[in-house]
Amino acid sequence: MDEKLRLLGYCGLYCGACYHYRSSFPESRHVLEEAVRQGKDPERFTCWGCRGERERMYVGCISCAIRACAEKRGIIHCGLCSSFPCDMLLEFQHDEKHIHHLDVVASLTALNRKGPQAWLQEQRENWRCVCDLPFSWYERRCAACGTPLHSYGTNLREG
Repeated sequence: MDEKLRLLGYCGLYCGACYHYRSSFPESRHVLEEAVRQGKDPERFTCWGCRGERERMYVGCISCAIRACAEKRGIIHCGLCSSFPCDMLLEFQHDEKHIHHLDVVASLTALNRKGPQAWLQEQRENWRCVCDLPFSWYERRCAACGTPLHSYGTNLREG
């Protein structure tokens, strides 16, 4: 796997902002603590990205049909597929599990336009507080400095 693409989700999500991924780091321990407060198993909550080693991948990413389809087709993301956007991706986008899923088609379109490296750099910058601490999709305030964050709010129902 190209290490530079590690945080590029096949579906167009940025794994670097995923709360499963963020909870894997000491500076984001608060994310894991919140998951535990909600009754989530900490061993099954953390992840190193959907391109990571299976033993370090969140169970939802291991069983992801979108990831499996992209791997089978030999593409680095769904935006490169001749069937983009397919029914499976559109179903994921509108699955009502998480608000951040709504952005996948727009994200993949931007990814096609900008290219993986520029898109990843933009995502890295977008999901960092002004104090430089990375944050996840649903954090409302920075755990380090308290700054309000542009996020999706709180939505850890699933996962």
